[in-house]
Amino acid sequence: MRPRRPLGPWTWFFILLAALAALVAWLATGSGSIANFNGDGPRLVYLVLLGALIGAGLIHGRRLRWQGALGAAFAWLAIGAVLVLAYSFRFEAEDAWRRIKGELVPGQAMVAGERAIEVRRARDGHFYIDARVNGVPVRFLVDTGATSTVLDPRDAERAGFNLQRLSFYQRLRTANGVVRAAPVTAARLDFGPTGFADAAMLVNGARIGTSLLGINTLNKFRGWRAERDRLVLEY
Repeated sequence: MRPRRPLGPWTWFFILLAALAALVAWLATGSGSIANFNGDGPRLVYLVLLGALIGAGLIHGRRLRWQGALGAAFAWLAIGAVLVLAYSFRFEAEDAWRRIKGELVPGQAMVAGERAIEVRRARDGHFYIDARVNGVPVRFLVDTGATSTVLDPRDAERAGFNLQRLSFYQRLRTANGVVRAAPVTAARLDFGPTGFADAAMLVNGARIGTSLLGINTLNKFRGWRAERDRLVLEY
């Protein structure tokens, strides 16, 4: 068995060129870190990438039979076409991924466009959103019928509120009757990439299972809307 020859310098050149083009494309499709990367920029990068892959295949194919070289060329063409196709549908793929992620974790706030987050509707028909109260994770049920944001006593304790020192003088009318609540102010109330300081809320006097996100917090956002199976919060 004849030993395999190492890759020649030209083959390595095209491989490095392809890697460089892929790196440029990855940086540009992130947060616009490369200046003036617009218009024909992405197309040019991927054409360079495709040309490099084809060139590497042809140079390496000189050591093979013509049938093998032709097959390698078509293989690289197919790979390049898949890369270009994947880039062309990158926004659709991102939206599909958000949908899948939203179905798996309905309460997780996901970035939806510029300065907006969204959550998917849960299977029970409600919107839940995972937030952080004073740095502690708390899941809220979005309740547009509630005037105030209300913490379950267990969530309040985890967020650092001492229930023994709170004054439960306010009365809330609920489906289970009138309950008492204590006003508190959270130093921070965060939702994914955004949040608010000095967030006013109430601590319910009895357990409610899930804390409620009321209108007073929703109105802190620049805008909010429910669209079919998602809740969009603009900040």
